[in-house]
Amino acid sequence: MKKKHLSRIVTGRTLTTIIAVFSGMVAVTVMLAYYYAGVKAEDFVRSGLKDLWKDTSSRIIMNYEANTSQSAKDYDRIITEFGLEYLMKDIVNLPAKDDITEVNVVDPEGIIIASSDKENIGYDMRSGEQSAEFLTILEGKTEVIVQDLRPRALDGKMMIYYGGLLPEYGGILLYGDDREKTREQQDFYYETQIRNDTLGRTGYYLYFNDQGEILGKPDHLDAKGALRLSHGISELALSGRVVKEKVYGANSYVGVIRIDDAYLAAVYPVSEAREAWNFLLLILLVICAAVFTILFLLIRFLISEEVVRGVYSINDSLGRITAGNLETKADFRNSIEFDGLSDGINSTVDHLKELIREAEGRIDAELALASKIQISFLPHEFPAFPDRNEFDLFASMVPAREVGGDFYDYFLTDDDHLVLVMADVSGKGLPAALFMVMAKDKIRNSVLKHGTDPAEAVREVNLELMKENDAGLFVTVWLGIIDLATGYLEYVDAGHEYPAICRAGGQFTVEEDVHCPPVAARKKAKFEAGSFELKPGDILYLYTDGVTEANDPAGEMFRRSRMLKALNQDINASVRDIDAAVRDAIAEFVKEAPQFDDTTSLVFRFKGKETEGGAS
Repeated sequence: MKKKHLSRIVTGRTLTTIIAVFSGMVAVTVMLAYYYAGVKAEDFVRSGLKDLWKDTSSRIIMNYEANTSQSAKDYDRIITEFGLEYLMKDIVNLPAKDDITEVNVVDPEGIIIASSDKENIGYDMRSGEQSAEFLTILEGKTEVIVQDLRPRALDGKMMIYYGGLLPEYGGILLYGDDREKTREQQDFYYETQIRNDTLGRTGYYLYFNDQGEILGKPDHLDAKGALRLSHGISELALSGRVVKEKVYGANSYVGVIRIDDAYLAAVYPVSEAREAWNFLLLILLVICAAVFTILFLLIRFLISEEVVRGVYSINDSLGRITAGNLETKADFRNSIEFDGLSDGINSTVDHLKELIREAEGRIDAELALASKIQISFLPHEFPAFPDRNEFDLFASMVPAREVGGDFYDYFLTDDDHLVLVMADVSGKGLPAALFMVMAKDKIRNSVLKHGTDPAEAVREVNLELMKENDAGLFVTVWLGIIDLATGYLEYVDAGHEYPAICRAGGQFTVEEDVHCPPVAARKKAKFEAGSFELKPGDILYLYTDGVTEANDPAGEMFRRSRMLKALNQDINASVRDIDAAVRDAIAEFVKEAPQFDDTTSLVFRFKGKETEGGAS
C-alpha cells in the first residue's frame, strides 16, 4: 500500500473522524430520543392500568373482608346467646338488610343449616367442587376468604362467595353475591376510583362496556358518545399492546384491559409524551456543538503536534533501549519516515538480543558443566565409611549460580586417624574453581605426607600455593585430624569460620578457636595448631560463610543465631537430618532471593571405639 506524507495523513484522518463522529452522534441521538419517548409512554400506560386495577381490586376485596369479619362476629354472638333457632327465623330478611344476594350458616360438619335461600338448607358443602374447595381453603384459618365468581352447585347461577369462621359455634358464615350484585360493586368502585385519578399530568382512565358506553370517567373530561377505537377493543385487551389512537379529538397512547364483561382503558396524550423528545433534542444540540468544537481544536492540535509526538516516541524508545530494556519496540508508524526509522531500530535491537542469547547460552552451558565437574571432585557417597562404627559423617555443598571455590574433604590416614577439611576459596567463577581443585589436592597430599601434624601440612600447602598464585587468590581452611581411639582432635583454623560443637546432652554452640591467616595470603604466614577432645556423643559442625551470609529478598543475612537454632532443633537426629535442618531453615529464610555464594557444610558425630565389655 502506497503511504502518504505525515501532514496529509493527519489532516485526512482527522477530517474523516469529525464527519463520521458528528453524523453518527446526530443519528444515534435522534433514534434514542424517539425510542425513549415511545417506550416510556407505553410502559407508563401499562403500569398505570396495572396499578389502578390492583388498587381497585384490593379495595373491593377489603370491603368484602371488612363486612364479613364484622358480620361473623355478630352472628357468632347471636348463635351463642340466642341459639340457632333465633338466627334461622331472622336470616330470611338479612339479604335485603345487608345488600347481598344470600346468607348461609354452615355447621361444623359442612352442612348448611340456615339460609336466606331455602333451597340451600341441608346442602353438604363437601359434595360440590366449588363449595368443598371453599371449606378446604378456610379450614384452620381465621381470616376472611373470598372466592372467585363461579357457577353455583345447585343451579349453575354465577356467584361469588366470601365468608369467615364462627369461632364459638365452630361453623362458617357464608355470604354470596350473584353476577349482577358483583357488577354493581365493581362499577361503583371503578367509577369512584377513576373520577379523580390522572395518568401523568393530562392522562386519564375510562371504564366502559362492550358497546363502548362510558360507565366511569374523570370529572373534567367532556366525553360525548361511546368510545370508538380503530383497533378492536377486545383484541387490544387480549394482546396487551399499547397503540396510538385519536380519543375524543386528541392523539393519545391507549392501553386496554378486560375486567369481567367491562373494560378499563388508560389514555395518555401524545403531546405530553413528546415533551421528553424536546428535552432530548435540546441535549442533542448541546452535545453536537460541544463535540464539534472539541474536534475542531483536535484538528489544529494533530496538525501541529503529530510530527513532534512521533519524534518524542522514537526518542523515548531509544532511551529505554540504551538503558538496557531490550524488549522495547519502536512502533511509531503513522508516516513513511517513521515507518522506516522504527523498522531500522527494531531490527538492530533484535540482532543484538540474538547475539546476547547466544553468548548467555554458551556461558550457562560452560558454568553448568564446570559446576558438575567441581561437585564430582568432592566425596559424595554416604555413609562415608560403612565399615567403621566409631563415627557418623555427612557433608554437602549447594552451589550458587556461579561456579565457586567451596570444598570439603574427609579421609583416613590410617586405621585410627580421620582427617576433616572445610575450605572456601576467595573470589568466584572459573578461576576460584580451578584454585579450589588445586588446593584440595595439595591439602590431601600434604596431610598424607606429614601424618598427624596439621600445622606442618598447612604450612607446606601455603608455600606451594604461593608459587602458583598469579591471580592473587587465597583460601580459608579448617583442617582437623581426629584420633578415633581417644577422641583427641588437633586442628588448624586458617582464617575460616569457627566450628559449632555440641557436647553430649548439651546444645550446639560456636567455640572460638586458635585462628591463623588464610592459606596463600602471605608467604611467611605462621600456622599454629589448636586441639580439643571429643567425647562419645559429641557433634562437630563445619561450614562456610555461605551458610551464615545467605540473604533473604530484603537483604537480611541468615546469621549464626539462625544456624544454631536450626542445629538445635533435634540434636539426636542423624547427621544427615541435622544438616538438612539447617538447609531447610536457609531455604525458608531466603525464599526466592538469588544466592551468590555456595553453602557447604559437614556434620561429624563421634561415637568412640567399643571396648570388650561393650562400653565406649
